[in-house]
Amino acid sequence: MSGRKGDAALAALAVVGTVLTLGGFTVAVALSRRVAEKAFPPSRQPQPNETIPSPPLDFSDEDVEAAARMLASENGQGSPQLWTELIGSQLHARKAGETLYERITAGSGYGRQGERSWPGRTRPVSTDQEALPIHQSWAREVLSGLHTPRFGNAIAFFDPAQQDKAYAIAQRARAKQVQGLPLTEQEQRLSHYRKTAAEVRADWQKTLRRVGTVDGVEFYEMNRSNPEKSDFAARDKSKLLGWPVPKELVTRIGDRVTESRPGSGRPHKGVDIFAPAGSTVTAARSGRVKRVMDGRGSNHEKAQRAGLWVDVEAANGQIDRYLHLGEATVAEGQRVKRGDAIGLIAEAHESGSGDAPHVHFEVRASDYDRDKKDYGQPIDPKFEVV
Repeated sequence: MSGRKGDAALAALAVVGTVLTLGGFTVAVALSRRVAEKAFPPSRQPQPNETIPSPPLDFSDEDVEAAARMLASENGQGSPQLWTELIGSQLHARKAGETLYERITAGSGYGRQGERSWPGRTRPVSTDQEALPIHQSWAREVLSGLHTPRFGNAIAFFDPAQQDKAYAIAQRARAKQVQGLPLTEQEQRLSHYRKTAAEVRADWQKTLRRVGTVDGVEFYEMNRSNPEKSDFAARDKSKLLGWPVPKELVTRIGDRVTESRPGSGRPHKGVDIFAPAGSTVTAARSGRVKRVMDGRGSNHEKAQRAGLWVDVEAANGQIDRYLHLGEATVAEGQRVKRGDAIGLIAEAHESGSGDAPHVHFEVRASDYDRDKKDYGQPIDPKFEVV
C-alpha cells in the first residue's frame, strides 16, 4: 500500500481503538480501501448492455447504494465472499426497525468510519468512496438473496493487519508530538489510535466470538456463553431484582459497585449492563418515578456523565437509578410496575455512555440530599431483597 490510496485505507481507522455496536452496537472496521475492476472474474463483470436489476424486495435504492459504497470504501478490491460477509454483518447488526442505510451511515450521510453525527451516533463503516457498477450489482444480488453470507450471525469485523499498521502510525505520531514535531495529515488522523490487533481481539472476546476469516478480515458474532453474563443470570434466579434489560439482549456485565474504579479511581456506584442501543430498559421493581433528568448538554460534569436518566422510588424509600438512556418513556410522578418500560438504551457516546451502549443501574439507600450533593449509600443489587 502506498501514496494516497494507502493513506485513505488507514484513514478509516482514525478512532481510539475500536467502537462496537451489537444490533445497534457500533463497530470500528479497519479495511484497505482500494477501488479496481479486479474484484471478480470476467464472468462477473457487468456487461455494457446489462440491465441493472431493481432494488430487492424490502430494500430501497438508498439501502443498495449505502451497501455498495461500503464495499467500495472498505475494500473495493475484495473477493465476492468478503463483500457478501461485509453486507451480511451490517444486515445482522441493525436495530429493530432500522433500515440498512440508517445502520451503515448512522443516519448521518456518507463519510468515513468513526465520524460522529448529531446527537452523537458514530458511523460504523466507511462510505466516502463512490461505488462502481460492480459494487452496486453485487449489493443488489446479496440483498436479493442470491448470495448467502457464510457467517450468518456475524455482526462485527476488522482487519488485524490494517489495525497494526494504524497503531504503528499512531505510535509514531505520539512520539513526534512529545518532541514538538509537526504531524502529517495521516498521522493527525490516526494519532488517537491506541490498540493493536491483539488488544482488539482481547476486548472483543469479552462479548464476541470469532466465527471465521475471509481475505484476512475477521468476523465476529455475539458470544452467548459469556461467563460474566452467566454470573448475572445466576443472580436473577434468586429473585433479588428484576432485570433492567431483557436477559436475552445482555451481552456482558461491566463494572459493579466499587470504591475505586480502575483507570479513573472514582467510585462506581452501580452496575453497567451492556446491550444493543435501542434496547428497552425496564423497571427492576415497582415504584414511583421520582425524576426524569437530561444531563446532555449540561455544564455540570456529573450530569454530563449521567446523560439522560430516570430515578424510581421504591416502597421502602430506596432509589433505583437508570442512567445513559437515549429516550425516557415515563414521566415524573408516574407509577411503574416491575417489568414496565423505563426508556431505551442510548448509542455509544450519546448519553454519557462511553464506548459501548449500556445502562448504568444503581440502587441507593435514599434519595438525593442537597446538602451532601449525593444520593444515599449505594447498595449492590445482588444483595438487595425486593
